[in-house]
Amino acid sequence: MKSFPIIDLHCDLTGYLAWIANSTPLDVDRIGCAIPHLQAGNVRLQTMAFFTPTEPGSAAFTLKQANLFKSVLPQAGFVPISKLEPETGFLQQDQLYMVAAIENASGLCEEDEPLAKAFERLDEISKLAGPLLYISFTHADENRFSGGNFTPGIGLKPDGEELLRSLSGKHIALDLSHTSDAAAFDMLTLIDRENLNIPVIASHSNFREIYDDPRNLPNELVQEIVRREGLIGINFLKKFVHPNQPEVLLEHILYGLEHAPHALAFGADFFQESGVVGDSYFHAEHRNAAKYQEILRSLERQVSVEDLQQLSHGNAVRFLQKLWPKM
Repeated sequence: MKSFPIIDLHCDLTGYLAWIANSTPLDVDRIGCAIPHLQAGNVRLQTMAFFTPTEPGSAAFTLKQANLFKSVLPQAGFVPISKLEPETGFLQQDQLYMVAAIENASGLCEEDEPLAKAFERLDEISKLAGPLLYISFTHADENRFSGGNFTPGIGLKPDGEELLRSLSGKHIALDLSHTSDAAAFDMLTLIDRENLNIPVIASHSNFREIYDDPRNLPNELVQEIVRREGLIGINFLKKFVHPNQPEVLLEHILYGLEHAPHALAFGADFFQESGVVGDSYFHAEHRNAAKYQEILRSLERQVSVEDLQQLSHGNAVRFLQKLWPKM
């Protein structure tokens, strides 16, 4: 089987570099999206999600990652993508592209700050990092904007409503991966009621029908993302695949190809490992980005080459072309 170019919707490389002293993008034993792993897996576009917990200092930590994105990662060999790139056949070029995203809007505005700070920092981060692929409003816990997947009954809050309205027409997608179900449905309802122009994705989420975890998508949200022509990035974290059965990752992919064939992509969610031998957040079969081609080969007898192309990059390219249309 040929090697497919890969677009991945989510990793925490910038958070790793910002958090861990003396870390580099070449640390193959500490993070699955280190540059050698990405190159071995034929990754052509890697999304760098600026993650922060909801705590004092979250805005400064996100800004630190934006600066690393601008200064350190290009020196290491990453090429920032432009809004014109999806129209130029960039996957055929021998380059490792990157695009920025925000994982947790607490990185825009802390809990005790005026909401106006969120809009100011969004502009500042966009100037540093270029076009943003998406914003998620929370991480696992609730914040001033909405409930997270650890707080299932908490929906969208008033500040979240204002932030959502501000994204209309900005060519930045809304990421539902860490929202509570209640918040996700509240967001979709507001988008529809006020006719907001906001694409919707789940950048690193699996399927609750395959493995029942609050971080995985219920079928109702899967179908909402499909209806809105969004993306769903398959997550490699074993907690969301299945804690003891690595082969269940293929079940998630096959379910996605059946129920969301034009939305399915990769969103592996690689972040720093503990450094303890034998102790990983990922199954060995999915532990780093070098595994992408092996995973695709394991599917080739069950699905078509076209399906593999759409999963590996085609659906994501089509989404980017729609998100950033030619002006």
